This record gives sequence, structure tokens and C-alpha cells, in this order.
Amino acid sequence: MQNSIDAAVIRVLLLEPNPIDANMFEEWLSSAKSPAFDVQRAPNFEQGLAHAHHFDAVLLGMPMIDVENLPRVSRMRDAAPAAPLVVLLGHAKEVAMLEALRLGAQDLLIKGELDEKSLRRRIRFAITRKHDERLRRMLGTGDGEDGLPEEALDIGDAIGSACLLLQGYAATQRVRIRVDVPSGLPRLNSDRDRLRQILINLVSNAIQFTPPAGNVTVSATLTEEGEMELCIADTGIGMSKSQLALIGRDGGGPVLDVRESGGRGLPLTEYLVRQHGGRMKGEAAPGEGTKITAIFPAERIVQGDQPAVDVRKTG
Repeated sequence: MQNSIDAAVIRVLLLEPNPIDANMFEEWLSSAKSPAFDVQRAPNFEQGLAHAHHFDAVLLGMPMIDVENLPRVSRMRDAAPAAPLVVLLGHAKEVAMLEALRLGAQDLLIKGELDEKSLRRRIRFAITRKHDERLRRMLGTGDGEDGLPEEALDIGDAIGSACLLLQGYAATQRVRIRVDVPSGLPRLNSDRDRLRQILINLVSNAIQFTPPAGNVTVSATLTEEGEMELCIADTGIGMSKSQLALIGRDGGGPVLDVRESGGRGLPLTEYLVRQHGGRMKGEAAPGEGTKITAIFPAERIVQGDQPAVDVRKTG
């Protein structure tokens, strides 16, 4: 077992039932030079389970997370507790994805949103976070809560990248995406992939619940209190007051998928926002559209050339 992304070769066990996806992921990883990835494929889950403890990371492909597949997450976690488990999904509901995280998955990736660089980066980050967990447990400095590989990110670039990825989906729904980000906005100290996932989840959900010829507006502002707000507003079906009351409620639990069935929902999104020390709120009325806002704390704002600060222990 390797301890970090500094290893010259990262050994990865790939369990992917779809042969086309398996070939693609193996090619993406095997073509990397530094670090190199040594990818081994198991013919089935049971054989992979028996050998998983020999690897630096495990990629577990699933068409979706359901009652049948969820036990595989906990079984793999028990079989290889030191190796980060990265689950590759075709699609899934947010509540099931959150349950997979609770059962021990280090990360959850949607196959259709991956490319070579992001897959390699997420595996390296997962290995680093798992190593940090073990180190904190040895030192008695925490309960193993995941840290975030952070950097000072241009929020306009992050929004632009997420919206570009969703342009095709918006076009098929005949929905227009608008971006409103003022120039000179400070950078946000964040994890690049999790910030992109937050944006993709919220924007794609807004697109789904917006009728043809409607609009989805993505904006970012800095409040008087120094917090950064990411707002996704749509002209869709709206939500009732009782539904909105579930968003950002006290008690630490995730919000439910409070709109109609389907869509990405909100549970995993709020989980990711809370990992940043942030919170979410909603504004809407039935038939008048919805605005969901992710709010990031002032300590995550990076002004000018100020370096990013490790705020992982302040949340």
C-alpha cells in the first residue's frame, strides 16, 4: 500500500461490469506517466473482494446505487479498509449516493461527467484523504472526517466550466442558461471537483424542472458579511413553503429530494456544501420558479494575491 499521491506507481483495482467503460477507464489510467497507474481488472465482484487489500485504490463500477448494490460498498470497505473506494456510477438518486458515502465510499463519480484528467485527479485525492484519515486516527486528532484538497479558485471559471458541460442538456430541454458573475469577484478557497459537482447538481436540477423556453440563471455575489453566495434561479415549477423549509434546516441531516421524482435532487449537494463549512437556502413559490443558494463562509474568500488558507479544521 502507498501512503500518498507521491508514489511513482499507483496500483488500482478496477471492478467495472460494463466492458466498454472498463476498457475506457483502463486506457485513461494506463496512459498516465507521472504518477503511473498499474490497473488490474477483476472478473467479478467476489474475486475483487478477495484481492482488494493489495491495492492503493479500488474503482467500483455500478449502473446505479440501489438496494442490491449498496451492500457491496460496505463489503468492499470491510475487505480493504486502507484503500480508498471510488464508486463509478451510471446514474443514481441523491439519497442513495449519500448512503454510499456513509457506508464508506471515499468518492462518487458519475461516468458521463468524467474525463481522463478528472478521473486521475480524483483517485489521487482519494488516496491522500484516506492517508490523512489514518494519520489523524493514529495521532488522535479527529474522527477521520474527510479533508478537502483545496486551492483558490476563480468562481467565474468554475461556473463557466459547469455550464458549458450542461449546454447540450439545456438545449435538448429548450432551456437557456444565463451566467451573471461580476468582474473582480474574489476567489473561493475550495475543492475543484466538489465545487464543480455542486454547480452541476444545482444547474442540472434547475434545467430539469424548467419548462421549454424558460431560463436558468447562475450568479455569484459577495455579501456585506463577506460570504460568497452561488445562486441558481429558474423559471420552473417552483416549490411550496413546506418544501423550502426542508432546505438548510437545523439538525445536521441532509435535505430530502423535495421536488417531484427524478433529477439530481439536493441531498448530496448540501452534503458537499457543508463539507466546505457552508449552508444552503431556498426561495420559491409554486409556478413562479425556484432560487437555490449555496453560501460559503467568509474565511473561504481569497482576496487579491492572498494565498489560499487551510480552513478544513474550522468547519
